[in-house]
Amino acid sequence: MTISTARTDRLSKAHQRLTSAIEHLVGGSDWQEMLDVARRFHAYSTNNILLIGSQRPDATHVAGFHTWKSLGHSVKKGEKGIAILAPLVTRTKSIDAREETDQPELVKVLRGFRVVYVFDVTQTEGEPLPEVAPTLLMDTASDSVWDALAAQIGSAGFTLQRGDCHGANGVTDFLTRTVTVRSDVGDAQAAKTLAHELAHVLLHDTPQHRGCRDRAEVEAESVAYLFCQHVGITSDNYSFPYIARWSDGDTELVRSTADRVITCARRIVEALG
Repeated sequence: MTISTARTDRLSKAHQRLTSAIEHLVGGSDWQEMLDVARRFHAYSTNNILLIGSQRPDATHVAGFHTWKSLGHSVKKGEKGIAILAPLVTRTKSIDAREETDQPELVKVLRGFRVVYVFDVTQTEGEPLPEVAPTLLMDTASDSVWDALAAQIGSAGFTLQRGDCHGANGVTDFLTRTVTVRSDVGDAQAAKTLAHELAHVLLHDTPQHRGCRDRAEVEAESVAYLFCQHVGITSDNYSFPYIARWSDGDTELVRSTADRVITCARRIVEALG
């Protein structure tokens, strides 16, 4: 067996462990509780997302006063609501139950919009919401790991920098050809994030590959996980929840990316020398 074949076999087995771990994670009670809460949050339109971002850029979980109350949270006294637009809908005429089922277009007509107010979770008080969230890596990692990944970023024609990523741990900008990694995380987290961003550089440097954000994030973090397995960084508590969230618990999506993920991870590993 050649070194390359043996390496591919190890990466394949690591990807199988990854898929199995996500299956276990999404089958658990914590995941189900998180989904139950997530379903209570409204899916906002693009315009309302822009409105929320312009008023409170750091917002994460946004809901109305009564939705928060139903979740056991109360809005803090003195908090200013985030203004969004709610549709004003009226019925065209009196209808019976059959018409409502068979001809939904007869039921309601949009007459306009009105301003309503919502609140971010940071503006409320209550028990923490159930969440299956990635945990930042606190371990140390060799400088040589970072340097080897940084060299591959440079070889791909991208400039690497450390700095503010506006809530993310890393950002790849294909227009400016820059990769940014948070400056306030530990060595292991920084290396894992850089491997994630390198995967974006190698796999998603075309519009068609960036078109599906969910798949792109699953692929990039899967590559980062395989890389971490190879260099001895334990990223389970970050990678498993991250991939589970972006795949929405769809392990078939994770499996379908295996060939691209393993090929990319092998390319990064082989470049280490």
